[in-house]
Amino acid sequence: MTYFREAVVNTQELLDLLVKCENKIQTRIKIGVNSKMPSRFPPVVFCTPKELGGLSMLSVGHISIPQSDLRWSKQIDVGSTHFCSRTSHDEDQLILILYRYIMPWEAEFIDSQRVWTEYALKRQEANTQNKRLTLDDLEDSWDRGIPRIDTLFQKDRHVLAYDKEWRILKENPFWWTHQRHDGKLWNLNNYRTDMTQALGGVEGILEHTLFKGFVFEILFFDVLTFSKSIRWKKLTNAQRSDLNQVPNRHFTSWWSPTIDRANVYVGFQVQLNFTGIFMHGKIPTLKISVIQIFRAHLWLKIRESVVLDLCQVFDQELDALEVETVQKETIHRRKSYKMNSSCAGKVFRLA
Repeated sequence: MTYFREAVVNTQELLDLLVKCENKIQTRIKIGVNSKMPSRFPPVVFCTPKELGGLSMLSVGHISIPQSDLRWSKQIDVGSTHFCSRTSHDEDQLILILYRYIMPWEAEFIDSQRVWTEYALKRQEANTQNKRLTLDDLEDSWDRGIPRIDTLFQKDRHVLAYDKEWRILKENPFWWTHQRHDGKLWNLNNYRTDMTQALGGVEGILEHTLFKGFVFEILFFDVLTFSKSIRWKKLTNAQRSDLNQVPNRHFTSWWSPTIDRANVYVGFQVQLNFTGIFMHGKIPTLKISVIQIFRAHLWLKIRESVVLDLCQVFDQELDALEVETVQKETIHRRKSYKMNSSCAGKVFRLA
C-alpha cells in the first residue's frame, strides 16, 4: 500500500485482494481463540494501538463499527483530528481507510521539489551568514521530500551520493527505495490518532478491556518483555511451547470482557470451577487463563480478605453506625462462588 499508492486506489481487484487478506488474518486470529463470531471480535480488538492492548492492524476495507461499541464514546467525542472529512455518518460509523492517509506519489514529488528548493535557499543563506543549519531551521520539512530531509543528518550521509544501482543486483522487490537512503516515505501517526478517536477514544477503548479491574491508573502494556527476557535461556520443548502461548493468553485475557460476551446467543452459560466467573460458549484459551489466575482458591481468599477489611473499617466506625459490635461469621467456603443461595458474612449487633 505504501509503495503502489495510485495502483492500489485505482485498481478494484487489488483493493479486493487486500481486503480478502485482511479478513484472512482476522479469521486466523479468531480460530486461535476458538470462535469466529463477529460480535465477539469487533474492530476495536484488531485496530486498537498496541499501547492499549490491541493489534494495531491497518485496514483498507469498509468495516462498520457497531453502535453498541460506541456507547462510551458519546461522553467524549472529538472526532478526527487530521483528516478533514469523516468517512461515514453517525448511523453507520466505519473504520478509517488507510489510503486516505498516504499521500499519492504525484503529490509527494511536487512537495519534494518545493521542500528541497526551500532547503537550498536556507543552506545558501546559512553559508552567507557563516553558520550551520539546525533542526529548528528545518523543523517544518524534517520528514518531507524524496529523499527525506532528515537523511542529511545521519552518520553516513556523505556516501549517499554514491548509493546507486547496487541494489539492482540484490533480490529485493523494492530495490528502488531504501529507508536509510531515502528515509521513511510514509507516516501513519495521524492515522493511528484518528483511529483511536473513531473507536471511541482511549476511555471508550479501555471500556472493552480489563483495565477497570486493575488498581493502577497508568497503563503499561508490553506483553513481549517477559517472553524476550527468557527466550534464549535453556528451556525444554514443553516450556518453550508454553512460552509461545503467553502473548495469546495475555491478549485473550485483556479483551475478555468483549470476547466473553453474554449476548452472543450461542452455546450455554458455564461457571468456572471455584470462581464466580461465567463463560458463554467454549473459549479454551480464556478458560485456561482464568483458572490459572485463580488457582489455589484465590477467589475465596480475595472474598475473605474483603470481608475482613470491611469488618476492620466498621469496627472503627461503631459510634457513627450506632452498633455495639461487628461479628464476622464462619461461612461455607462455597459462598464466594455459589450464586443461587447465600448467607450473612457479617452480623451487626445494635447498641
